[in-house]
Amino acid sequence: MTAFQLEIWISQILEPSSTVYNVGDYYEITGAVDGALLERAARTAVDEAGSLGARFVTAPDGAPAQELGPAEWDFDVLDLSGTPDPEAEALAWMRAQLDRPVDLTRGPLLAAALIKVSDDRHFWFRRFHHILLDAHSCAVLARRTADLYNALHSGTPSSPNPFEPVTTALEHDRAYRAGRLARTDRDFWEQEATVWPVTGRLKADAPPAPVARNGEHVLPRAVIDAIHEQSERLGVSPAHFQITAAALYLWQATEAEEVTFGCSVAGRPTRKLRDVIAPMANILPMRVAVEPGRSVRDSFQHADGRIRQALRHHRYRYEEFRRALSARPDHPAQQGVGPLVNILNFDRDLHFGAAKGVVHTLVTGPIPDLGFCFDSRSGSEGTAICVEANPANYSAEETQAHADGLGLLVGELASVDPATALRALGRG
Repeated sequence: MTAFQLEIWISQILEPSSTVYNVGDYYEITGAVDGALLERAARTAVDEAGSLGARFVTAPDGAPAQELGPAEWDFDVLDLSGTPDPEAEALAWMRAQLDRPVDLTRGPLLAAALIKVSDDRHFWFRRFHHILLDAHSCAVLARRTADLYNALHSGTPSSPNPFEPVTTALEHDRAYRAGRLARTDRDFWEQEATVWPVTGRLKADAPPAPVARNGEHVLPRAVIDAIHEQSERLGVSPAHFQITAAALYLWQATEAEEVTFGCSVAGRPTRKLRDVIAPMANILPMRVAVEPGRSVRDSFQHADGRIRQALRHHRYRYEEFRRALSARPDHPAQQGVGPLVNILNFDRDLHFGAAKGVVHTLVTGPIPDLGFCFDSRSGSEGTAICVEANPANYSAEETQAHADGLGLLVGELASVDPATALRALGRG
């Protein structure tokens, strides 16, 4: 197993009935779609990946092991178009599937369905256990499925299998843990843990819930264009602009001198690793000091420096950092670093023949507190700020308020004079 898989395995074994590691999405397909061809394409893509039929067992010596084998899984076809509220019925059905426990030793650890909600709209639903893959893998697998569907639909040969074997990730992970870089990363993060602030977050972690509350605020194309222009003026990348905007939003919400949060990274530094279907993502602990009198330009450059510093040590597992934090007598036990920030800056929309598929994320994994995701949309559709919130911590209204609050701040930061002091934000 990779280090990430081992962490998931331990958590699942300790709570075998937990469903918090079920991840899922659906593609809203508008236009005619051939269900038989889609199932055939999906099954071919899963088989090509080579890792999705895995079972996770305990070896005779007590060590956990990953056994690869053919993937056996269900692809359901449902017609809910005749129900009073087809979309609500479909969402309820999908959420019920995500709330079903799975057995890591037996599987299946994935499932799919094609749900008809009207004559020209279908939902292609997918559920996986997180021990099999991450968000990057989900997107790559969906695109391969669409490519195979289109080849079948047009009667043309499909391109060769693009996936690398999961052993590529295992060997990369093993080499890192045995090398000098792992020791350097460990020293860096252990030092960070000693100075990590105990304040600067919205709320304490709650037990992860199987289904999160969701909020969304769409940034129009004009705002995205303004972000790119402002990023160039500030000397930061658009992705780092968005991460910094999230940090400044947390500062406004907490009024803390130093805010803390986690930033998701793909953990795939090579082309071969980007073609592996496996969980390789990590969370970078981030702490950013905020001074109200500092200018927007200086604040972004300061945060950019912190982000770049953390990225140089991005392979050290977040779970190890949490254990180092928990060892501090003044740090609350079992608490993480705060809200999670994720940047999805690639087009995930697909085409199935003439039909268009737009992805909707249902759940990305455990959400102890709050998650902010900047999800790029194709063409003129802009970017969605998607918020996942633990229902033990936030109401539906609070969840949507955080999405709107961050969206409004991003719009302001994209157009404000870079010389403006932070304390002046929100007063225009």
